Parts: sequence; C-alpha cells; structure tokens
Amino acid sequence: MNLKEKQLFIFDLDGVIYLGNEPIPGAKKVLDFLTTNKKKFYYLTNNSTKTRTQFKEKLLKMGINASEQQIITSAYATAKYLQRQPVGPIYVIGEIGLINELRTAGFSVITEDTSNEQIKYVVVGLDRNFTYQKLAYALTALERGAKFIATNADPTLPTEYGILPGAGSMVAALSTAANISPMIIIGKPNTFMVDLILNQEKIPPSQAIIVGDRYTTDIMAGINANIKTILVKSGAGIKEIKLIPPSGPNPDLILNSIAEILNYF
Repeated sequence: MNLKEKQLFIFDLDGVIYLGNEPIPGAKKVLDFLTTNKKKFYYLTNNSTKTRTQFKEKLLKMGINASEQQIITSAYATAKYLQRQPVGPIYVIGEIGLINELRTAGFSVITEDTSNEQIKYVVVGLDRNFTYQKLAYALTALERGAKFIATNADPTLPTEYGILPGAGSMVAALSTAANISPMIIIGKPNTFMVDLILNQEKIPPSQAIIVGDRYTTDIMAGINANIKTILVKSGAGIKEIKLIPPSGPNPDLILNSIAEILNYF
C-alpha cells in the first residue's frame, strides 16, 4: 500500500499512540512526518471519561503537540449528534468528559433524580461510580419517553490493573432493565465519528485511512466507513488478530506498530 496519496490519517489513541502513560516508540516521528508533509490527522477514541483538553495534556506530556480539534472522543461526538436533535434536558450516566462536552455544547445535564424533570435523552457512557440508583433514574426517564443513546458499547476497559467493565456493561444493564436497545451507539465500530471527520475535512473516503489496535472497533469502523485500515500489533492488536474471521473482512495492512507506517511512504 502506498500511503503518499492519503490525505487524512485517523489514529486510535491507547494502544496505537501510547500504552497507558508511555508513548509507543516511533509514534512522535510518524506524527512529525505527517505534519511536515502537510497531511491531516486526527485522534479518535471511544473513551468518554476524559475531556479533549485532558487528552491534549496527556499527549503534550509525551512530547506530542495536538489541538483539541484533532481529538474526537465519543463524548464530543455524542454532543455533536445531539446538536442535530430536538433540544431538551439530558440525563447522563457517565464521567466528567461526557458531562463537560454536553454542557459545553449548551445542553442542560441532569445527573441526579429525574422524577421531576422532562428528560429528552438518556446518555450512557463509562461511569466508574455507576450505582443501582443511577440505573433506576435512567429507567424512570426512559419509561417517561426519553430516548436512549450510548457513547459506545465496549464491554471491557483494558487498564494497567487488568480488564475492567467498560461502557457497554452499563449500556447492557439499562437495556436489560428497559427491554430496549439504544437508538444509536455513537462510538466505533459505528461510523458516526469517522463520518464526522470526513465531513468536517471534506475529504472522500478514498483519501482516508484509520490505524487501530482493535479489529472489533477501530478496523471495523474503517471497513464500515469504506476507508482503508491498518491494524497494529501494539496494545490489544496481537490478541485482536485472532478475532479476524477466516472469511474476513481483513485489515488492509497489519504492522507491528505505528512506527512501520513510514515504510509505506
């Protein structure tokens, strides 16, 4: 694959650009190369717990300069989606990243008792302080006619302490209680976030590529959006390779890490 013709590069963060708090060797060199060659690139994550400012600061500590505009989280994308819908109070199961993005977008965000509120949407993301009471408030809002949106459906969250429950666990709890599925799941492997970037940059799918360490989210998001895909073995990649069905679809490239991208220019 010749990457010279590509104008837009979309990178997952954890597992591709860094592992925990450590940058992937060669990541900065690739990003500097893209900058020098006037290529557009974005960072795309299903993580809704942090604000884009927090992600920007994390990258900066690794010596990587990034603007907030280059960072697309499932929280930010959820706010962009809701700006296209009828306005109304939103009940949130989630953390500061999701709450801040929705409030910055101008929404009234409710995180407590919903019984006296005319909730229009229930938005569920990863919430490490998830409780039965929060589930009950969300169910009450849905029973009164609110619509159900998920930032993502990742079942687990890899951490330095091992595998922990992901946003999908909270989404599944509410789906079970209410006996309905979300009207939309914003995050990968759905295409909403990728399409948001393509439309924003006015770049056709043929000129874009996504680089990720997860076949089930990153690579499938690219395949679903009809853009080229690179699976890296760093992060979860070495395990995710085993999840590729024998009949495909397959990533367009499988590399050891982001550093090897420079070999294709």
